[in-house]
Amino acid sequence: MFPVFIDYATPSSFESERDRQLLGLSANRRRPVRFHARVVREIFPFRLALQALGEVVWSDDSWMGSADYQHAILDPVITVHPDRVFFEAFSQDQSAYGLVIADRDLFETDGDVQTGTTNVDFTGWLWAALAEMRSSRETWLRVEPEGIEVKTIAAGGRYEAKVDLPDHWVRGFLQLQAAMAMPGTRVRCRPVDLLSPIRYLRYTKAKVSPRAMRYEFPPDEEARLVLEPFEEVFPLRDAEHNYDEFRTIRTWGRRRLRLLEPLLPYADDVEIYLKGRALPSFYAVRLPGLTFLLGLSGWTSKRWTGTGSFDLLVSNEPVDEVLLERTLQHLQLQYTANETELTEVLACDKPTASRLLAALCRRGLAIYDVQTRRYRHRELFESPIDEFELYPPDPRREAADRLVAEGQVRIDACNIRETRKQQRLKTPEGKVTRDVIYRDWVISGTVCELPEGSTEIVVNDTGRIIFGKCSCPFFEDNLMNHGPCEHMLALFDASSDQRKDLPSSVDAQS
Repeated sequence: MFPVFIDYATPSSFESERDRQLLGLSANRRRPVRFHARVVREIFPFRLALQALGEVVWSDDSWMGSADYQHAILDPVITVHPDRVFFEAFSQDQSAYGLVIADRDLFETDGDVQTGTTNVDFTGWLWAALAEMRSSRETWLRVEPEGIEVKTIAAGGRYEAKVDLPDHWVRGFLQLQAAMAMPGTRVRCRPVDLLSPIRYLRYTKAKVSPRAMRYEFPPDEEARLVLEPFEEVFPLRDAEHNYDEFRTIRTWGRRRLRLLEPLLPYADDVEIYLKGRALPSFYAVRLPGLTFLLGLSGWTSKRWTGTGSFDLLVSNEPVDEVLLERTLQHLQLQYTANETELTEVLACDKPTASRLLAALCRRGLAIYDVQTRRYRHRELFESPIDEFELYPPDPRREAADRLVAEGQVRIDACNIRETRKQQRLKTPEGKVTRDVIYRDWVISGTVCELPEGSTEIVVNDTGRIIFGKCSCPFFEDNLMNHGPCEHMLALFDASSDQRKDLPSSVDAQS
């Protein structure tokens, strides 16, 4: 468990009078930050963005936190920089991350500003009270550790608490943010084009799998979005890409996109960042004066499912601690930097600079700003993180990576095993009958010194290893009780290009 200590002088509150309203966020006294300001413009988008952040934290739905996660709630984090204000939070079940980026010119500050990062008291009561915020009233935002006198009865909140966050929760939060800086596919679309599939899913619930969402990039055509198993296609108008051959990126957890629904009618545009099949995806909704970023994990719960692991996203390669400390000092002074600037400051190459900045994200000391494509200083926790304890080495994973890098994996066969089942699917136009296709990939190969064809895995259409066999001692001793061996993992990685995403259903045969 990772302990987080929070100490609030008073609960946060929202006060609404005839001509004036005040959102008073009580900051953690152990990490003081002061920001008093009048919201001079874009009050309505500001309210919508904060409500969407509260939706990430407090929504209770079938995809949100089970009883196992109810205790692992970290109050939202606010970071005040000279040019921007960040509000960020993680959902109870680790599947969604919300970030509000507000330009400082939205505010007219009052008194001294104390920059930094802190937790703020943000109860379910306060989230509901934001609905009373009106653009017709003078609006003030106050963030301070001393708190303010609470005049509203039953405002809720707490004064002092210790939150024990599970290690996997902390690891997931940090890795998801580090994943923002990973290379991937970036596509800009119109808000209405993303709103269409969200509305489709609101009134059409798939009761059978597969329930993925595919982004398709045909050469010389605009990108498009496909909902499974309906195979309903939603063109993304003016969404250009540079792929010269057909490419598909498959993602899961599409119902979480409805967190964006209240924002899209008022948005200027949406930038989508896709990190790869079953990897995180990020949706930056640009509103006047601010941006709401929704990060969605593409992972499954098992650590050993290859692409479905938090731990496989960012390299565990050690970094020079002296250079890392100099990188942190530079960010603390300048607030923001990118790899190019860092190469000049540290006299290092760009890959080294990238690893240093990624390491700061993994330790909770930096955040990647997708809008400006720069890293910013942000200390998520008061206590330093024991990186070795939080990111323990995985010998099987490291061995598998080495086998693939050294070219010791040969794919002997990669065959698709299909099963079709006729289903009646509900759509806005009425029920339709389609043949839903369930696919498994049966992959056999030869890995390093093992006998030819002695390693085999079966991968389902969500990218999970559901069966395997190998002639190595680890498998003979444990079978699959402790997950796949290093040879199966290497075979899984080496076969990724051969496991293509195909349509999930076809018109039913007569």
